[in-house]
Amino acid sequence: MRLPSFIALTRAYRRAHFDYHTPPSVDVVAKGFDAERFVERLAEAGCQAFNFFAKDVFGNCYWDTKVGNKHPHLDRDLLGEVVDAAKRRGLRVIAYYNVMDLINARKHPEWRHVGHPAVPGSEEEYICPNSPWIEEVFIPELRELARYDLDGVFFDFLYMRQPCACKWCRESFEREAGEPFPERAEGRGWRRYIEWVRRVNDRLVETACSALHSVNPQLLVAVNWAYTPRQPGEPPECIGYLTLDVDETRCPVLEASYHAKYFDGLGRPFEVMITRFLRWWGDWGLKPLEQLLAECASIIANGGACNIGDHLYVDGGQDPAALELMSKAFKFIRAREEYLASSSVPYVAVLLSAASSWAQGRLLADDAPLRGVHLLLLESGVHHDVLLDSRLLEGLHEYRLVIVPSQRVIEPEFVDALREYVAGGGSLLVTFDSSLTDGQLGLGELLGVELESEEPLELGYIKPLDPGLVRGLPESPIFVRGKFLAVRSVEAEVLAERLEAYRPPRTGLGYEDWLGAGYGSPVEEGAAPAITIARRGKGVAAYVAADIFRTYYSYRSWAIRRLVRNLLDLLIRDKLLEVEAPPTVEVTLRRSGQRIIVHLVNWQASRSPSTPLMSEEVVPVPRVKLRLRLERRPAQVKLVPVGEAQLEWLYEDGWLEAVVEGLKIHSMIIAELAEGEGGA
Repeated sequence: MRLPSFIALTRAYRRAHFDYHTPPSVDVVAKGFDAERFVERLAEAGCQAFNFFAKDVFGNCYWDTKVGNKHPHLDRDLLGEVVDAAKRRGLRVIAYYNVMDLINARKHPEWRHVGHPAVPGSEEEYICPNSPWIEEVFIPELRELARYDLDGVFFDFLYMRQPCACKWCRESFEREAGEPFPERAEGRGWRRYIEWVRRVNDRLVETACSALHSVNPQLLVAVNWAYTPRQPGEPPECIGYLTLDVDETRCPVLEASYHAKYFDGLGRPFEVMITRFLRWWGDWGLKPLEQLLAECASIIANGGACNIGDHLYVDGGQDPAALELMSKAFKFIRAREEYLASSSVPYVAVLLSAASSWAQGRLLADDAPLRGVHLLLLESGVHHDVLLDSRLLEGLHEYRLVIVPSQRVIEPEFVDALREYVAGGGSLLVTFDSSLTDGQLGLGELLGVELESEEPLELGYIKPLDPGLVRGLPESPIFVRGKFLAVRSVEAEVLAERLEAYRPPRTGLGYEDWLGAGYGSPVEEGAAPAITIARRGKGVAAYVAADIFRTYYSYRSWAIRRLVRNLLDLLIRDKLLEVEAPPTVEVTLRRSGQRIIVHLVNWQASRSPSTPLMSEEVVPVPRVKLRLRLERRPAQVKLVPVGEAQLEWLYEDGWLEAVVEGLKIHSMIIAELAEGEGGA
């Protein structure tokens, strides 16, 4: 019996995507494509589900459409052939649909996105989703597409990518907002415009789902990059699964981990798409195998399915070496598949405030503080979840520590919840401008500090005072190449002081503001609080006056990481998991029934003068040691996959102590508990 799409795709950890953006002028389109052989090779490689093109970026359709623009040189129903071949072999097919539709944008200039005059670079030649294109092209095409025996539809660019001031956007905004369209990218009017864009994006998803589900209610709908930290929000019920192709231009392994961790917290099935390329989509080079495996490992360690992207050749042929690479990655995943269906064990939570993200006045929010805290915790061996505020609110009291990393807008309901959480015994860490509004810190009373000035200070130093903070640090103050807020302690203990950075008098001479000519030296006079802690009820609330996590993301100071790690040791009073490993090892803790799973992912970059950062050969870590709190002795402890590394363990005084030797890329410590026993 064929499983419903939702169940089947949830169980499919091995997926592929094949780009086939082919300009209308190409006359060899699909001339070398054999649908039966294509699907047969995928099945042999171990693929379970794949995305295949229905409509490309140009607006070409690859099915026998009566309403859209079929590729002028395509004389076959390419999508139909692939769907039929896939169903015969039990593979799942997701149709790829690109919303930009450049052909219709040129054919109907009145439908085009025009950008916004106050936002340089926002002009591009593609369809505006507020134009009549939605009713005249989009909905009819989707209803036609839904008649195929598909498992789902993957949408690319189903949201407003840039601000737009076209006729349709102006009229729609003014009608809904009841005020003039904003001509400047600032102020109240612009914030209202960003709120309106968010509603437009939500309506686009609802429109797409409605059109597809009116024909086939079982179709799964996924929207690339929707509901990510840069466009946060609760996915609607009509979304079948979450997806994004991570930005591989910097550090693909880190990107994969960050987004998988955030998606995992939204409680929906999800995939993370990576590619087989050296330089993301605009490339044909092969990524090293061990690099690809490390990316897959980071995804599955955080609860996701892996989708590996490739290009078809212009005539529809495939690169056999790319398929072989994919096959090896699928084999790697399959060896671990039995233990992947699981959920994250609550321990440390990182808050993402949706209201704070949208209040920035950007279509894509700046999430650097969240990326920074994720990176720092990862490199410190601290298992954590990155959670939307609405999600964290549901399980707040399950976490031993909550971190609020420069989230300027905190909803009043959540402020109240944090007060209750700390009073009940929870630990809270707040940084920089979190909850800052109207010259006050909304969490100030809880933190025991008051704001002295809303104007941030550029550069400074943190000088630890508490003995617990100085462990492993140099005697000199720690340079923070980022911003501070000036605060005073009211009811909090000062654990570290802020020292200002010296600024020489300006005379107009060159190099006066160079951080090497006196500028930036620490000034001992006038020290102010940098790190404080307040005891509230049974819990504690700590505050860091620096934008410490944003700074770490851009500056990567080992001393900052050690300082924060020491602070975490003071705040997490009831440890669940302790890890001794180099910063190259990512650790996640998950659970499935009576099974506790500790994922260990190892990766290091090769020397490179530029990004993206890659590794041709991952060097094994000689020894990883960890301690995991378990209420009772486990019935069995093993390392999976067998034979790739060595495990020694013992259980004593409520702790499982384990040592893994020779960790290569990914191993899992599996602790099987007897029925009815407690655990992590």
